[in-house]
Amino acid sequence: MKKFVTIVLTFVMLFSILSPTISGAETSEVIVDEGLVLEDTVVEEITETTGIDVTGQDLTTYEEDFDFLVNDPIFMEMEEHFILTDQDVSIEDNSVSGQWIPVAAAAIRLLTSKVGKKGMEKGWALARPYVKKFVDAPSKYDLDGPGSGGRIIQLRKKGSTTLFRLDYAPIKHGRDPVLHYHVPPNLKDHHVIKF
Repeated sequence: MKKFVTIVLTFVMLFSILSPTISGAETSEVIVDEGLVLEDTVVEEITETTGIDVTGQDLTTYEEDFDFLVNDPIFMEMEEHFILTDQDVSIEDNSVSGQWIPVAAAAIRLLTSKVGKKGMEKGWALARPYVKKFVDAPSKYDLDGPGSGGRIIQLRKKGSTTLFRLDYAPIKHGRDPVLHYHVPPNLKDHHVIKF
């Protein structure tokens, strides 16, 4: 099923790139307006969900700045997982319709850009083995994207407790957010990532 959805998504994206627009300027204007609305919606949702203000984060050079992430096959599989699980897709009469906003993947990109390249290099070095566990055995683990408390990513054993959680949040009330992680046996301990 996952391969089928991926093939359908690839076909839709390829078709949308190759097909000419019917009403030229009007269509472009609408797309730009929708893009701004969608971007604002994603930023608002991430801020509400995580408690971290991500307004003003620029993702235009993300692929260059965070090439160690976007070129990592584990990171790409993780983003694909979030994109596919976040979508409300319906397939009817040989057409695909749905919400094509990869909120969790966008949230991870916004939060990692907020932390900066050096911080995320260290954060990803810690998170990567846990994400790989999920990629290798998705039936055994749950991978959660951004969430409350400044969570960037979390790996849980199915029906069990957290194995790893990467956060960008204040450790003490009223302080600035810091990049840190949690691991068993005491998930309440904050392990600060210094960079």
